[in-house]
Amino acid sequence: MLVKGINKEKCSNCLICIKECRKGYYYTNENGDVEFNNKLNTCISCTHCVAICPENAILLNGFDDVDTFEGIDAPETIIGYDKIFRFIRSKRSIRQYKNKKVPKESIKKIFEAMRYAPSASNARLWRYVIISDPLKIKTLSDEVIKGQHLYLGFKSSDEALKYYKSKDLDPIFYRAPHVIILHFKIFQKNLTMLGLWGNDTGIALTYGMLAAESLGLGTCWIGNLQAGVANNRDILDVLGIKGHVLGAFILGFPAVKYRRTTSRSPLKIKGLDEL
Repeated sequence: MLVKGINKEKCSNCLICIKECRKGYYYTNENGDVEFNNKLNTCISCTHCVAICPENAILLNGFDDVDTFEGIDAPETIIGYDKIFRFIRSKRSIRQYKNKKVPKESIKKIFEAMRYAPSASNARLWRYVIISDPLKIKTLSDEVIKGQHLYLGFKSSDEALKYYKSKDLDPIFYRAPHVIILHFKIFQKNLTMLGLWGNDTGIALTYGMLAAESLGLGTCWIGNLQAGVANNRDILDVLGIKGHVLGAFILGFPAVKYRRTTSRSPLKIKGLDEL
């Protein structure tokens, strides 16, 4: 838990933390002063109390990355809808990459963006692996092909491997210089929990892919890696992990530029016309 109490010298008793905390851990004592007590030890460390306190009076254990900047209280002033909508529409899944590694500082920025992705109950159970060794990426690609050969249209893994070798193709990672994998080290049979973790994964990796786009980089979600593990557990050995692979994307400098948006069918939304 991050929150350890309240700085009484700073606190103005505005009570905004009491309204914000949905667990009810902030309250007023007999003197009318605000107190914090994690009675059930179930505080999820969302630190909304820290973000909303006008006096910066919430005391924390550990993390020192609490920050403020212009526009934090009005995010729409940082980037408007029209600009972010164009940005979203311009993003493409990149399957052609330059033979060039991404600088470490850019990769660190991408991970930093994923660090701030939300998760169910702020559990943040994910772990990350980045692979940048071409030989290891090739080995991993071959193992995924073995697990996914039926999906790829082949009767056997040997047939699939032989075909792609003859064509000098990588149908999994498209010769991208980096592969980023999100996994959970805990093996979980509960499908509901796996579903929640899957949602968390999708959000975190989307944060990362959008951050990469803003740096002039390309990405592509690689579902075949995630699916391939179910049919070939040797993939986990190549990755050096245990548990579940719940998402992955490739990263690199795009070797192509797109000139137009793509077409998408309209959403089917029940209840919208009733507003």
